[in-house]
Amino acid sequence: MLYMSRKNPQPRSYRIVGPQARVDERETPHPRVQRGELGERLRLWRLQRAGNDPFRRIFGGGGAEADPKNCLQSIMAKVPEGKVNPNPLPVDDPVKMAKDIKEVARFLGATVVGITYLDQAYVYSHRARGIESMGQKAGETIDLPHRYAICMGFASDYKKFLSNNSPISDADYGLGNNHTIPTTFMLAAYIREMGYPARAHHYGRGEVNHMPLAVNAGLGELGRHGMLIHEEYGSRLHLATVTTDLPLAVDKPVDIGVEEVCKYCMKCARTCPSHSISFGGKEVHNGVERYRINVDTCYKYRPASRGEWHNCVICVSTCCYNKPNTWWHTLATKSIKWTPIPLRAFVIVPLLWLDDLIWGKRPWQHMKWLSYDNKPKPMVCTIPGCQAKHKNLIHKRLHDPVPETRAAG
Repeated sequence: MLYMSRKNPQPRSYRIVGPQARVDERETPHPRVQRGELGERLRLWRLQRAGNDPFRRIFGGGGAEADPKNCLQSIMAKVPEGKVNPNPLPVDDPVKMAKDIKEVARFLGATVVGITYLDQAYVYSHRARGIESMGQKAGETIDLPHRYAICMGFASDYKKFLSNNSPISDADYGLGNNHTIPTTFMLAAYIREMGYPARAHHYGRGEVNHMPLAVNAGLGELGRHGMLIHEEYGSRLHLATVTTDLPLAVDKPVDIGVEEVCKYCMKCARTCPSHSISFGGKEVHNGVERYRINVDTCYKYRPASRGEWHNCVICVSTCCYNKPNTWWHTLATKSIKWTPIPLRAFVIVPLLWLDDLIWGKRPWQHMKWLSYDNKPKPMVCTIPGCQAKHKNLIHKRLHDPVPETRAAG
């Protein structure tokens, strides 16, 4: 079934150009890897990736070695939805209710919150994973008739992400994912106690595509690297959603200048170790004009860690919006946002030059935390028959804008 929502707010960083088909959750990266569609090596890596690191185990790293009783993701994902209070609280002012719900979400742990209509185009068509306790089976059609989506972002630590890629950035990435679970779980329960249906969609279980909903809810704009860019936190927000019928006032998409910045910056494309981020323009896919990334090659890069790390966050830490919360970062982002669109290039180009000069073209920081040390180690390839000349996985040269031409030469 195709969807063309009349309520779509049309943000600047992507454009609806035709009807959209709902995405089958079974065709998203994790289930495809689980089925072996991206290769047996990657499937085995996913099954065995828990490793020896205790953070990785409690944050839902997966793998046969991890004890599910110690995994917050496994516990919260299997808790059935509670009942809705039969005596709903009257809502005379949706604007005030939206303000109150945002305050509740922040109190429960969310960093930023926005509200939008639940566009059915962004509800998965079929379920990838079954949850026995909730009577849900893998492969069944998803029916989510709620009207609103409360979109939340949970910020990761700026400095720990600069240790990428390492067990340090892995730990913070895993913590951010798991922060989404109890907050959405409790917010949905809170709304049901008010007498309105609500469902939590988080890292452990979800039926919606968080990214476009968060853009429509005004949390940020869609970047070249396919992720949300927030004005203050850049791309280091973990997204989660609570859908509900509680009457709420909705937010509008924001313009923070990402549309223009991503045309000139391209740092994520230059530093992507798997060449998964394009230097080119936007493409139309499933009725949407936006920048596209190669999800398969992005995912297939993970086993290249050879056990040293699990989640690649290079594009997140490289993004020019990923900066500490300081006065000069606020001044830079505000100056872009407040400049008229036709004149933004005159502000963006010198700011990008300063960004490369001060922070480097490939931001990275040597870090020691607990017993971890992200200092690059010599790597020896153990893949039988591999002829590639591997170097360390941190200080690799930048890509040029036409990597296909260089490779062909």
